[in-house]
Amino acid sequence: MIVSMIVAMGPKREIGNNNKLLWHISEDLKNFKKITSGRAIVMGRKTFESIGKPLPDRVNIVLTRDESFSLPGVFTINDPMMAFEVALDYEDEEDSELMVIGGEEVFKLYMPFVQKIYLSEVEYSGPADAFFPELLGEWKTLESTQFESFKFRVLERV
Repeated sequence: MIVSMIVAMGPKREIGNNNKLLWHISEDLKNFKKITSGRAIVMGRKTFESIGKPLPDRVNIVLTRDESFSLPGVFTINDPMMAFEVALDYEDEEDSELMVIGGEEVFKLYMPFVQKIYLSEVEYSGPADAFFPELLGEWKTLESTQFESFKFRVLERV
């Protein structure tokens, strides 16, 4: 199984403020949907609450310390390693890719396991209280595309 992250961040690694995205870029959201559709996605409870509902065409996994948290259409886990089991139950092993979608704490937890990052780099200068962690290890760029409002890169751990 490949473990990947998908994130949009500002120049200082900003990803959110007050449990909300810092921008709304239609092209980036379409790209997110294209990349994550048909995949298992894991997110923290606060990220799930900011989205407000399970994302369609994806296996939604919510990592939380709250053992009473439960919603239809969502797999709730309390142990980060359980995400791998849930993802393997719903994806072909040869083509399985667990997509980590945030937030800050969840990115930090899964960073040691990540082999690929789908990264949108957005010009931003404003308040933020959530940040993407520093990349661990060496990374190479597999793909780079300049969109009107952001730069998109696919990185792979070397």
